[in-house]
Formats: sequence, structure tokens, C-alpha cells
Amino acid sequence: MTNMNTLDDRSKGVLKSVIQIHVATGEPVGSESVCRRLERAMSPATIRAIMADLERLRYLEHPHTSAGRRPTDEGYRFYVNSLMSEQPLTAEDAAAIDARLRAGANSPAQVIENASYILSQLSRSVGFVLAPELARMSFMHVDLVRLPHPRILVVMVSQAGIVVHRVIEMDEPLTQDELRTCSNYLNAHFSGLSLVGIRRRLLELMQEDKAAYDQLLKRAFAVAERAFPAAGEGANVYLDGTANILDQPEFDDVEKMRGLFQTFEEKGRLVKILNECMGGEGIRIFIGHENPDPNLHGVTVVATGLPVGGESGWGLGVMGSTRMEYPRIVSLVDHVARSVGRAVEEIA
Repeated sequence: MTNMNTLDDRSKGVLKSVIQIHVATGEPVGSESVCRRLERAMSPATIRAIMADLERLRYLEHPHTSAGRRPTDEGYRFYVNSLMSEQPLTAEDAAAIDARLRAGANSPAQVIENASYILSQLSRSVGFVLAPELARMSFMHVDLVRLPHPRILVVMVSQAGIVVHRVIEMDEPLTQDELRTCSNYLNAHFSGLSLVGIRRRLLELMQEDKAAYDQLLKRAFAVAERAFPAAGEGANVYLDGTANILDQPEFDDVEKMRGLFQTFEEKGRLVKILNECMGGEGIRIFIGHENPDPNLHGVTVVATGLPVGGESGWGLGVMGSTRMEYPRIVSLVDHVARSVGRAVEEIA
């Protein structure tokens, strides 16, 4: 072993064995355990020497209170990049996930809530689904319903089938017929645009001299100003299984737990962090100190973008101990993302 990019086959075998044993037990791993796993292909003395080399290369670390060693973030990264084998879900597990996603779900929002729960249950970690800013969602339909003056109920449906209700107040008393005319105007002229795009286009129209006396346009603009969120508003994250973290021995540090749960509770901050994890294609894995927030330096985030109704900004994944079953979790996240996309298309 000469540098951090070149490991010989024996070193790779030892590192992979240490990681697999540590994932299974949560305990530092000694040379005898690796020897048994490798069916005595090498002597304990040879394995100890290789483990010492792996420690010098920062792939393993040696807790002071133990004779064994455990993987570092760098060790897990090498494993994920170079040693991890695929572990596809069985046909039975995949079918069970598909059925559970659709159980009792008659709207895309319910499918998404089911997804975060399924991810948490099957990973024994934290499952999450990230929804984009409402302002960035593609708008397909709006209904305006008259309530006792000055309130109006605005019902917006996104391209992905997400339904949002908002109650606004209007200075001008409007009949239900007038509200219907206004919603018909919005549906006819702006369907398919994002809500922030509609606000921008209406403002442009209002600034044109020929539109100055258009009462319908003024009403539509007033509705959009009050009901359609501006950029930066309305993003959300669905979390399930935060209590699962408590079952992991590596999270017995009270201060570490406090910081982690504070991050879970601050939804705006968590949305920002997860958005940073969603860039790029396919499954992305952030291990320990690779995460963009210090409070997540003790966890791994496995995340992927989510095809929901052709809209960008959706994603889902799992957050848990760096000591996770990476092959199984990657397959789980990938399958749930694909299944959610199909389920939402069927329901929306």
C-alpha cells in the first residue's frame, strides 16, 4: 500500500471485512474477527499489520479503550467508491414497497408521506422526502371560493397533483361569479407556469398602459399577490423515524444528539442542507464530515432526486449512522424514488 489511492487486494479484503463486521456489531474490530471472516486466508499477525497500515492511511481508527479498530469517514468513502457490491431488492420486497406506497393513498401528498415512513421503517434510520418551494411548482389549476367578506379560499393544484389551500383577504367584495371569472382567466392564460412566474408576468402586464383599466387583470394580480408565494417560501421536508437515531450506540453523546435534533426541528435549515445534497444525477452519498452542516458530521445522507410530475426540486433519502448497510440502503432509496414517481403519475 503506497498511497491513499492504491490498495492491494489483501488490504481491500481486510478493509471490507472490518467495515462489514463493524456495521453488523457496532464494536471495534480485532484481527481475529477479520481472520475468521476471511476463513484464515491470512494469519492474525498479517491482518494486524495490514490494519495498522490502513490506520496510517486514515481508513481505520483505533479507539483508545479498545484493541480493535473501526472505519473512518475516509474508510467508508473508499468502501462506497471501490469495494461495495450491489444488493438489489428482492422481487418480494420491491412489490411490498410498491403496495405500501399506495396503501390508502388517493393523492400525491399521501404517497409522499407514505414514502418517508417506509424509508424510515426499512432503513431503521430517518426517512425524508424533500418538496420544492411552492413558488417553483408548476401551476395547473386554481379555484377561488367566496367566504364571508373579506376572506377568499384559494385552492391551487400543481402539475404533480399537490393541492394547496390558502385563505386570503381582499379589500373588494366579490361575488362567486366574479371569482369564477378571475380563476378562469388565470387557468386559461397561465396554466403550466410556476407560481413565481405567474406573479412576474402579471406584474409586467399591470405595468403596461393598455392594462391600466383592465378590472379582471387587477383582480387576478391582487389574488396572485396574496395567494401565490414569492421565491424562497414554501419549501418543506417530510421526516419520519428521528427516534430511530436513539437506538444507535454511536449517538450516545448528548451534545451531538442535541445538535442533530436541533437540525431536524429547524425545517428551513434542514431544507437548505438537503437541497445541497440533491445536486447531480443518481444516488448521492454524503458520509460524516462530507455533509455541509457540522451537526450532520456524525451521519450519512443517502439521497436522490425524485421525478414527481416533471417538477424539479423533489428528492428523498435516508439519514442515519455512518455505520449503515450501504448496499441495501442505496437499493432501497433508488427503488422508493422510482416507485414514488410511478405512483404519483397514476394518482395525479
